Amino acid sequence: MPLRVRAWVLSAVIACSVAAVSAAQAPSRAEADRMAKKVDAIMQRAIAPPRKPAPLRTSFTEQELNAYLLHHAGDQFPAGVKFVRVVMPADGTLETRSLVDLDAVRTSQKRSWLDPLSYVTGALEVVMVGGLTGTGGKGVYRFESASVGGVPVPRAVLQELLAFYTRSEDFPKGITLDEPFELPAAIREVHVRRGAATVVQ
Repeated sequence: MPLRVRAWVLSAVIACSVAAVSAAQAPSRAEADRMAKKVDAIMQRAIAPPRKPAPLRTSFTEQELNAYLLHHAGDQFPAGVKFVRVVMPADGTLETRSLVDLDAVRTSQKRSWLDPLSYVTGALEVVMVGGLTGTGGKGVYRFESASVGGVPVPRAVLQELLAFYTRSEDFPKGITLDEPFELPAAIREVHVRRGAATVVQ
């Protein structure tokens, strides 16, 4: 077999292998539905807790969570946030990736030329890495690093983005990095480990 043909065959085999792995790892509808049932059970227990509740532990994998975010949770994201994916690379660590409309944040207030957010436009991928802990009904997200469009940004930039997109009636100022916040759905504890997590109600 000529060298050029051998190289083409090898390239084709590698491409097929990568495609097969990607397909195997793609979040499936079955995984999304499985996670949806877990979310429904968590919400139902929060609405109507048993009279003498024993702690209920609900575990889910990174794959189940991302399948749910892809197939079921699209309308639950704030306007301007899309394609959210979560990676749990180590115990207690979360890496969150999402496509964020930065125009909405940039135009929400007057900005000086020293403000990094005065120069960003359109929708860019925002990556945030940090540690998540939950105990006693409170959660804390510990900032480690962040990037916007592949460019590292300081904590202050991520804080503004996070505050802007997590504001609600319950959180008028949004979530603040490194400060405790109320865990939703009567969740008492959150335990993150590599590739999976467990919540305790």
